[in-house]
Amino acid sequence: MGAPSWLGIGAQRSGTAWFTGLLTQHPEVDLGTNGKKEQQLLHKVADGRVPASTYLDLFPDDGVRRGDFSPQYLRHPSAGVVVPRLVPDAPILVLLRDPVERYRSAMRLGVTRGRSQPYPIPINLQTWAGCYADQLDMWASFVGRERLVVMVYERVRADPQGAVDAVWARMGLDPVPLAAVEAPSRSSSADQAEWDWPEGTRDGLRVLYRPQARRLAQDWGLDVDAWESLR
Repeated sequence: MGAPSWLGIGAQRSGTAWFTGLLTQHPEVDLGTNGKKEQQLLHKVADGRVPASTYLDLFPDDGVRRGDFSPQYLRHPSAGVVVPRLVPDAPILVLLRDPVERYRSAMRLGVTRGRSQPYPIPINLQTWAGCYADQLDMWASFVGRERLVVMVYERVRADPQGAVDAVWARMGLDPVPLAAVEAPSRSSSADQAEWDWPEGTRDGLRVLYRPQARRLAQDWGLDVDAWESLR
């Protein structure tokens, strides 16, 4: 029984599909044996809904650095509980996007997919999803700060090769040149439906997320100046 060589935990609508596509361009890096980018299983193991073997069997010790990038993990309160036991050594990857723009992208995706969640669940869920500093503190309590590789999406877009090289290095791999860096992922925002801001929502989110951004800069050393919506 193996374990993931890398684990991505968030954030939703922050370029995780695009980044996973770049990461797996390395000939020694891949997804689980079922080929899924998002296994969405750690919280289910933690909550006793599936056995640990259901997850670990996807990552055999076959010489390939296999991983899982499920953005729901970052905001889920129990997903990190089982990581020290099931994923004891792997780097844990986090991509964070301007939280107001992330919210808008998530709401647009919900409209595109015609989700039928009753009001106000999507609003409450997506509001919490942008409270990055709180979520990172929660995960650090489970796995330690040193295992978290926290990246700002807008900065990664400016230098994707450097960002991916750093993650490969954490896995003990030499870099390889990336190809098709600008190719959109299957979950790209380009094909999403339009969604209009309800009155006051954007301003309220700015007030909510500015302290979070300050904590990311102060506590995690992140450069979040590119998050124009919070200026």
